[in-house]
Amino acid sequence: MRNSFRSIEVVAGPALAPSIGLVLIALFVQTTFAQFMVFHGAVPSLVTIAVVLYAAKLGARRGALFGLIAGLLEDCFAGTAGAWTIATTVTALAVGGISRTFFSDGFAMLGALVAIAVLLRDALFWGVMSLEGYPAGFAVAHAHAAIWQATMTGVAAVIYLVLRDRFITDRMTVERYP
Repeated sequence: MRNSFRSIEVVAGPALAPSIGLVLIALFVQTTFAQFMVFHGAVPSLVTIAVVLYAAKLGARRGALFGLIAGLLEDCFAGTAGAWTIATTVTALAVGGISRTFFSDGFAMLGALVAIAVLLRDALFWGVMSLEGYPAGFAVAHAHAAIWQATMTGVAAVIYLVLRDRFITDRMTVERYP
């Protein structure tokens, strides 16, 4: 019986509205100061950091909703026709789905998870863009930039997590009742 495998969860974590505000700030910083953060043609994705950390804490459903909203905002800033929305939502769903299967409190593990999520998100983005008619000849250049972007974003996530642990107290608690 399916109901015997479910548990009731009481979650007191980051609220959706302030998290969306943080995504807007991340988008603003990313679009405004991206020209100063370029390394090997790649820019760290601050939005992916926010989406992955949110989905890892709150699970697949809440993470997918947050990813959908963040992807829509990113599509509005980038002018794409839904590619970031699809890529960010699926990435948040995947991260939220696997977040219950491993211990994700360590900085290195979350940094690696962010880096892998960036690669997944970029692959999904370019898959959607190729369906929309984007030329496939740029695939090697985009793959090279995606690897650098994943590395930079993973390092940026670890730096953020260290600073957050040092200066911000986390009030997130999850209690599961069988």
